[in-house]
Amino acid sequence: MSLYEVLTSASSHADAARAMLYHTDAAGLLRGAVWTRENDGGWVRPSRVGPVQARALESCLAWHPGLFRQMARTTAGICLRFATDGTEVAVSVRLDDEPSGTADVLAPLDKGRRRPHDGFSAIADGRALACVMPQTVGRALPWMDDAEGPGAGIGIVSFFLERHSWRGAGTMAIPGLGARHEVCLWLPCLRGCEVRDVWSDGTYIEPLPERPHLLVLGDSLGQGFCADDPLLAWPSLLAAHLSLELVNQSIGGQVFQPSALMGESVEEVSTIVIELGNNYRHEACTVAEVTRDVRAYLREVVRAYPTARVVVVTPTGHDEDAWPVHPRSCAREVPAIVRAAARKLGLHVIDGTRLIERGDVVLSDGEHPSAAGHVQMAARLAVMLEGGA
Repeated sequence: MSLYEVLTSASSHADAARAMLYHTDAAGLLRGAVWTRENDGGWVRPSRVGPVQARALESCLAWHPGLFRQMARTTAGICLRFATDGTEVAVSVRLDDEPSGTADVLAPLDKGRRRPHDGFSAIADGRALACVMPQTVGRALPWMDDAEGPGAGIGIVSFFLERHSWRGAGTMAIPGLGARHEVCLWLPCLRGCEVRDVWSDGTYIEPLPERPHLLVLGDSLGQGFCADDPLLAWPSLLAAHLSLELVNQSIGGQVFQPSALMGESVEEVSTIVIELGNNYRHEACTVAEVTRDVRAYLREVVRAYPTARVVVVTPTGHDEDAWPVHPRSCAREVPAIVRAAARKLGLHVIDGTRLIERGDVVLSDGEHPSAAGHVQMAARLAVMLEGGA
């Protein structure tokens, strides 16, 4: 039986199988969440921004408060990191609906046939597993006493950790005989979710040691748009390459908004990558106001994280035919504004146009990198960071 079958079946055979499973709360395995909210029934909603930041993103100081509220609720960069001797793991989740702002951006790519462009994915012992959406549960679960009713909005996400499946019909792994697996299970980057339980057919699930953080402050490119897999978003790949925990505070549509840095700082930040400026193309803006905000934003980053290495990426470029610059935008001056402000503070600057090649293979819609573009961007950033930017 698969873990999904064991967890959702009410048969006596499933009852006996569940008694052999190891179970723990998902909350203790979370990484990349700076704040969590406990809801009824043991459900936990992880957030990559703190309450003060969330209020700033929804305030009149934000360019698009409604859009930023939606994007801030997504779980980009949040994962569960743990070790287990099981051959299969499963997580109980409640997935949010796709934000309308996300649908507006991605709908043209699907030509009328909507795809999720997101999901849950995992790495087991360095090996990437398939990105999946939860299997929904439409009936009462015998192990869950949920006040919201039988199977209300509940899904099960499961991953088989072994390279080769030996499992036949009706068989289960023998607890304690499996190899140790180190797992990083990524939550969606374009939606939010709640998590509750993690199950394994082994004898333990234990959190992996925490590491210093990579903090990414970006826009839709950093959030993971068009990667179609949270594992393939360039911040996730870059954090894995640098062996750092990721805190991804990228917000789709964001610009240099100094108030978005308000609140408590992320602890133990080793490296910060700032990838902003692309969205000035879409609206009217002046050199004076952009210069003011860029300088204030970068000064606040340096003040909040005095010991971290800060790298600033200038706008990455786009297809002018697909995404023409607003006639009253100062977007063409933004790279020079960002470069001057960063260098005045002694920060490393990377030319964003060097990170992604032009073309359909790596630019999915003329602006956002495809999965191949995210891989390319992460690889080039890693090389530049290792070479001193």
